[in-house]
Formats: sequence, structure tokens, C-alpha cells
Amino acid sequence: MSEPNETSTSWDMSQERAFTENLFCQRFNFFLVVFSLVAAGAAAANTQAKLVSILWIGFVICFLLALTIYRNYIKLDWIHRELHKVGKHPIHVVGEGIKPLGACALFRVNWIIGVLIPVLSCIVLLLGGIAAGLCKLKAI
Repeated sequence: MSEPNETSTSWDMSQERAFTENLFCQRFNFFLVVFSLVAAGAAAANTQAKLVSILWIGFVICFLLALTIYRNYIKLDWIHRELHKVGKHPIHVVGEGIKPLGACALFRVNWIIGVLIPVLSCIVLLLGGIAAGLCKLKAI
């Protein structure tokens, strides 16, 4: 069997950025679907026990998904920072080109998708699970 040549196996930072960014978005979309299903399941729960179970199980699942999103966010953020340092890379050129547009053009939003939304969503499920559990205990 012949060895592959270097051009067929080379992988550069631009390809890694595209792959990582695509994976980041896919994981975030999956997180939103799972969170929505948990919220819908909690809204449809017809007993307190089902509500507590759905919220706690949903919290654990969403928390684990949030960890994978966060890990991917850290990698993507590092890749973006490194590519901004490469003078002729399109990311650097675009970054320099939009500087005159002001601070709004340079506002980073990946942290909202990679950190803020997953954390807030998990907190909502956690607090809901705690509140529903406490209400269940009061009823007993």
C-alpha cells in the first residue's frame, strides 16, 4: 500500500476553524433542541414527581451537552485569536477592514453561544428542579 502524499493529508488552521465552527454550531443547535424538549416535557408533566424527574434528568443532560459546547468554544476562540495574528489571513484582513466601522462591528458573540446561553439554560433547569422538589416535599 502506498503512503499518502503530504498534500492529501495536510490540514491547516483555516480548515480546522471551519470544522470546529461547524461542530460548535451543530452542538449548540442540538443543545437548543434538547433544552426545548425538556421544557416542553416539564410543561406537559401531569404530576409533581414527573415534573421533578424531567427537570433533574434534563438538567444533567443539558449540563453534559453544555460542557461539550464550552470545550468547543474554547478551541474555536483560540483558533480565531491565532488566525487574527496571521497578517495575510482573511480573518485578519476582514478584522482590519471593519475596525473603522466602530466597536459594534468587533463585538464577539461566540461567548454568548458557548457560555452564556448554555449556563443560563442549565441554571433555569436546576432552579426549576429544586423548586419543584421543594414544592413536592411541602405537599407531603
